[in-house]
Amino acid sequence: MTAPSAVRPAGAPIGPPGAGRRAWLDPAKLLPVAWPGYFELIAGVVAGIISVFWVARLGIAELGAVTVATSLENLLLGVILGVGVGTTVTLARSVGAEEYHRLGAALRASLWVTLTVATGTCAILFVLREPLARLMLGSGSGRTMRLAVDYLTVSVPGVSVFFGQQVLDGVFKASGNTRTPMRMAVLSNALLLVLDPVLIFGWLGAPRLGVTGSAIALVAARSVALGVTWLLYLRSPLRAKARAGALAAPPAPAEAPERPALEILRAGWPVSADFLARMGAATLVVGIIARFGPDPLAAYGAVTKAMLFLTMASYALRQAATIVAAQATGSKDEQLLKDTRTSSLRLGLAWSVISGLLVLLGAGQVARLLTHNASVGTAADALIPWMALYAALLLCNVALSGIFFGGGKGRLLAYATLAGVVAQSLLAPLLSSTALGLTGVWVAMVANVGTQVGVLVLLSARGPSAAPGETT
Repeated sequence: MTAPSAVRPAGAPIGPPGAGRRAWLDPAKLLPVAWPGYFELIAGVVAGIISVFWVARLGIAELGAVTVATSLENLLLGVILGVGVGTTVTLARSVGAEEYHRLGAALRASLWVTLTVATGTCAILFVLREPLARLMLGSGSGRTMRLAVDYLTVSVPGVSVFFGQQVLDGVFKASGNTRTPMRMAVLSNALLLVLDPVLIFGWLGAPRLGVTGSAIALVAARSVALGVTWLLYLRSPLRAKARAGALAAPPAPAEAPERPALEILRAGWPVSADFLARMGAATLVVGIIARFGPDPLAAYGAVTKAMLFLTMASYALRQAATIVAAQATGSKDEQLLKDTRTSSLRLGLAWSVISGLLVLLGAGQVARLLTHNASVGTAADALIPWMALYAALLLCNVALSGIFFGGGKGRLLAYATLAGVVAQSLLAPLLSSTALGLTGVWVAMVANVGTQVGVLVLLSARGPSAAPGETT
């Protein structure tokens, strides 16, 4: 089922009609577009849990190998995320403007960009898989390193499947269809749940493949989901409109439009920069916390894992705002841009407050449940008030960012994120070396996201996220 597009009479809201408090809270009707995105994102988290659940039964070395190998995928997500979001934004602008003659070129460009990026990435990683495993694991971990290389030998070529799924999902999302990507993520997880034990332990007469079986199961599940997604794409209304638009294409304008591939990259690079900057900042924080011992590190890991289910809701809101703002920008619908900004502000602020309270009241219990260690629980108690404030600011920041990515000002957001990360990278080691200790790390993190939220709120309150037609 395809969610409604933002192509509509000026001022009419996207999605089903609403009234009362819900309409006031979400005038652009982002929630019907956001909730399938949330379950799609959660499915990605669940896929990791499924693999860890089965591989952990093989032993510590196997679990360490898979953990290290799969952490590379988190980094690679930042590479393809820009192409996927850039595809969504570029296509959504054409959908909003009803310029269906431009869809075909944009679709072809997205596929070629994906093929080029995937081929280059897979080739480089395959050649460097052993040095990368050694770099991440260090010396003295010979068996774990060999297992990690075995996993990467299968999973690295499978990165192309992961990349393809991300971009095809972006094509569906361009018209507001977030349900198809959700369903494909659920399909992939269902297949993984069956294939993992069969190939890892040799159930049902299959060979016992161990860590390699886990990699094969993941790639196979994703390949089936990608094949189904491709078939759905071939039958999709968006592709039909692209073909019809190509037949009825208007005369070429005097000023040639921007090349679709370049438009995709220009729209998407701020998303990649934002993601990779946050990943780098999180890695640095983990390194600093590790200096204070295993208990604070375990507490931080448990709390941040619990926060994932809250964080994904903000990313789903960001995705919905990106889609609707891009369609509104293409259709030059000032009212929808205003409604999208209002929805993002109200929903983002409300969810950040709720999330902060949930972290404050429940994260300690989650840390104790996950670790079964009293000293880790004590460390979590000292951490949680700061993490509650950090979570509230971070989630508000993420939720507000969609209007910038979709409206054409993603570059401003990327610069703000990079500046905040640089400040945190300088403050965290400096303050943690003073009498503040670990508290200095939390202060640096809060200062980083607090500054970004202040900038976003000010920019959001000033006017539409972008003038119609403005590019990133």
